Amino acid sequence: MFPAENYTSATLHRRRGMDVVNPTPSGKKIAHPAARAPRIFADTAVLSEIKPLFEAGIINGVTTNPTLLKRAGAKSWAEAKELMAEICRTLAPHPVSLELTALTFHEMVKQAEELRALGDNSVIKVPTGGYAKVDAKLDPFTGLKVLRELWKRDIRTNATLIFNTTQAYWCAQAGATYVSPFLGRIADYMYKNDQPERTPGNSLHFIEDHKNAKGDQNVANTEYVACGGQRKDAGIRLIREIAQTFANYDIQTEILAASFRNFSQVTEALQAGADILTVPSDLLMKVADHPLSDAGMVAFVEDSKAFEK
Repeated sequence: MFPAENYTSATLHRRRGMDVVNPTPSGKKIAHPAARAPRIFADTAVLSEIKPLFEAGIINGVTTNPTLLKRAGAKSWAEAKELMAEICRTLAPHPVSLELTALTFHEMVKQAEELRALGDNSVIKVPTGGYAKVDAKLDPFTGLKVLRELWKRDIRTNATLIFNTTQAYWCAQAGATYVSPFLGRIADYMYKNDQPERTPGNSLHFIEDHKNAKGDQNVANTEYVACGGQRKDAGIRLIREIAQTFANYDIQTEILAASFRNFSQVTEALQAGADILTVPSDLLMKVADHPLSDAGMVAFVEDSKAFEK
């Protein structure tokens, strides 16, 4: 279990400088009690899932990607754009993240302008890295350059595929509105790639000697994230590490935690200081559920029958 101790007040001070999430309308006598609560987004492109969640007040944003759009039935770029525009209209004025599919700087900037035109509430998702892995000829800094250019153009961005704190930091430096750490995938990676004879988390952090004489060091993440506890908590520790780093320097880029596997991770991300949580719709449909709530309601309804006329 991710430990909730050792928090500092810096995270709260940072959030006090950010926009109010739940403003109290003028004239109301009771102020909204969760004015600075983190926002919850639905990670889906299926309108039949988005609408009931939005109408119930459970979500105030949506994140999409090409995989989710394909799963929602889009069979072409034209159909995908039509679906993204409909999601933007449904959620307006709340943010909807729309992911770029182009891979070069100029094409990505051009496509970003195209997606921005789909709605004033559109946010452009920009993959942070991995470009040279797709094609060795591609610029490995493409994502950071696109984030910087879109910031210059006053286009809101969501830096995606974040897996360590330095990625989050440099995306913030480039001007990203949001950074999206994929917390669930970190544990998945360690379970698959850790060498069993070494300390858990060694696939992301392993230093046997400071000179790296064997050339086998892994420092993709800090020891705190990779080895500072159970593998399943590694992604949550990353959220905490980014939140503390941003708080240290009053960085206003919002931390949009992504890649949730269960509600325990949702609770722990709230403890760790995430500004936004984008959660799969199948999990969000169960936000009011608990076995004791079920049992309690059955008992209350049964007992209330004594008051029926």
